[in-house]
Amino acid sequence: MTTLLATHSAIAGLYGFDKANPYTAEEKILDMKYLPKQIRNYRADMRNNLQMLINYAKKNNPDFKIITHEGQEILYRSAWEDTRDGYNLARRQKGQQGSIEDTTFLSKGKEIPQEPQIDTPEYDYLHSVDAVAINGLYCGDGKEQNVTFNNNLGLISIDYCPSSEEMDSAIIRSILDKKMLYAFENRELAFNNISSQAIINDSAKNINQVADAKNILIITDDSRYSAKDEFVKELNNTNYDIIIINPLFNSRQHFTPEDIQTLRFKKNGGRRLLIAAMNVSETTPRDYFWNSRWKIGNPSWLARPSLVDADGVITEYWDENWRKIISQHFKDIMRTGFDGVFFTGLQNHFHFEKQTPLE
Repeated sequence: MTTLLATHSAIAGLYGFDKANPYTAEEKILDMKYLPKQIRNYRADMRNNLQMLINYAKKNNPDFKIITHEGQEILYRSAWEDTRDGYNLARRQKGQQGSIEDTTFLSKGKEIPQEPQIDTPEYDYLHSVDAVAINGLYCGDGKEQNVTFNNNLGLISIDYCPSSEEMDSAIIRSILDKKMLYAFENRELAFNNISSQAIINDSAKNINQVADAKNILIITDDSRYSAKDEFVKELNNTNYDIIIINPLFNSRQHFTPEDIQTLRFKKNGGRRLLIAAMNVSETTPRDYFWNSRWKIGNPSWLARPSLVDADGVITEYWDENWRKIISQHFKDIMRTGFDGVFFTGLQNHFHFEKQTPLE
């Protein structure tokens, strides 16, 4: 069984910007003696978990905001899902005897999104989300065409802009496009430094909906701050319309009702949205629910070291034990008083798909 790295980092990795525990040469080779009888729909599993949490939130607080990071592939029914259905059908028809005669479904389908039909899981999920944060829309190769079906769906761009000129261009374009932008020039200060992020369209306007916001701060790594009070004070001394932070300071210390009330207001007195970051498919030894006896493979749903967090572990997120853990964690977030959630870890369905003959 694989064990985690001995040195624990305080950094919470974010897909697209951090790298850790890369695939080994052995992992890159799909070596199967026998084709599997059936392949799980890993995208539907992810979608179902998210919808489970969203349904609970909307039942208890209809104004609770839902922002996702990436995960465009689960906003619609994708070519991978259709290909998977074709494979499963062929395996059911042929069983394990003989070869599969029609293997056309095994060819890699182009991911051309189709607008979800009403009364489908894809439609319900798409229309439950307030905004999607996309990597590199202005300083990279980020694409938004996969998330344009719902006209009410907000788009946020997260950009690494390697020069001041590219940063200035990204800011101007985001203003013209009326999209929120979290951009940075220095990777060392990304997601961990409050004062390094310039505020775009600073105002004292009260923010009650994601669509009302003009700027955003994302702090998924609070390790620069030694004390919770210091962290709360510095955040309060800003005018960001939306702040995204971890639901517990240093992953262990709860924010008090007084902390939450303080953080809900900008320095200029305007109301803002306070959003909690939550990874729906990974855990780390930093998490309060981590069991010291856990390691890769024990319990069985701890699948592999994270690809973005040096200490993280990708889970078999469809496992009922994991679903119970994230359900309780999500309830804690709501009880703490956050205005919404920023779901991360949506891309880990790709890890499990790499292990199938469809890839």
